[in-house]
Amino acid sequence: MATCQVCGNAVTDRKIVDHIHPLKVSNEERLSQDNLWTLCYRCHNIKMNLEESIKEQSKGANKLKHISREWWQKAIKEKII
Repeated sequence: MATCQVCGNAVTDRKIVDHIHPLKVSNEERLSQDNLWTLCYRCHNIKMNLEESIKEQSKGANKLKHISREWWQKAIKEKII
C-alpha cells in the first residue's frame, strides 16, 4: 500500500505517480526519481488545478519547471478542505 506524499493518507485504490515538474515543461526529468512522487486523487487534482493556473501566468512554464517538492506540498495542503 502506498502513502500520499502530501496529505499522508493511505492510497488503497489506484495510486498516482506524479511528475513534480510536469512533463510538458521538463521532459528531460521524466524518469528521474527526484521528480516522481505518489499522490492520492484529491491531492493530484489540486496540483493539476494549480499547475493550470500557474501555466497561464507570464513565464508560467518556466515557473513550473523550478517549483520545489516542498512548495507543492505547502500549496496543496493549503487547498485541502
